[in-house]
Amino acid sequence: MVKKVLDALENVVMAAAVLALGVIVLTVVWQVLSRYVTNQSTAWAPELAQTAFVWAALLAIPLGTRSGRHMLVDVWRGRSETVQKVMFTLASVAVMLICLMLVVYGIEMLHTSSQRKLPSLGISSGWQMAAVPIGFGLSFIFQLEVLVRRFIAPASVDVDSAEQTL
Repeated sequence: MVKKVLDALENVVMAAAVLALGVIVLTVVWQVLSRYVTNQSTAWAPELAQTAFVWAALLAIPLGTRSGRHMLVDVWRGRSETVQKVMFTLASVAVMLICLMLVVYGIEMLHTSSQRKLPSLGISSGWQMAAVPIGFGLSFIFQLEVLVRRFIAPASVDVDSAEQTL
């Protein structure tokens, strides 16, 4: 049941990240065409592309966390299974603590940034800042899932691929 919910959440996050990438591409193409074909650029295009970029980047982080595609410094390879488990657990807890700190910081900054507007879009800059607590909140959830899977079903979670989430 939990896996199905997390799979659905991952699909929603993936769709949102792909949508954000599509917005970036279309907006940049529009900006280039309008600048060089009509000699007039649009004021809203750079802000929209910037906002979409922030969302795409911060939604890609939890996707990488869940799928184990983040970089890994492989210092513990060749050590005993116990040492690898302990280090994996410590690293996972550290990642989750950092994610929680960034969620808290993002929420604090959201209050501040919500008071400003993106001038050409006319929307609150809080829409950009909201990506921080959402992205790192999702990263926390997916890192917790990876850690739990590591201990509940160790045969189904390869240490090497699971450690890549760190």
